Amino acid sequence: MDNCYKNKYKQELIGSAIEVIDAKHEGYKNIHGSVVDETKNTIRIKTLGNDLKVVPKIGTTFKLKICDQDEMFKGGMLNHRPEERIKKSG
Repeated sequence: MDNCYKNKYKQELIGSAIEVIDAKHEGYKNIHGSVVDETKNTIRIKTLGNDLKVVPKIGTTFKLKICDQDEMFKGGMLNHRPEERIKKSG
């Protein structure tokens, strides 16, 4: 796919299917849905029940469907503004 990068942390996340695998706060665990927005510190998820959840990146492990593959992401590695994270070298 043209929009797929070798470095998974450079991917655009908005529109991707997402699941919260682990989180410091129990209330964030097992949230499923799609990414509707991303800030430096949070990911906004529209759940399957049409609720909007704002989940902190730090201390959270996500599973995202990127380029037709399930990828695990440590939230701390995503803790940048999306445009800065995508532009980063490496």
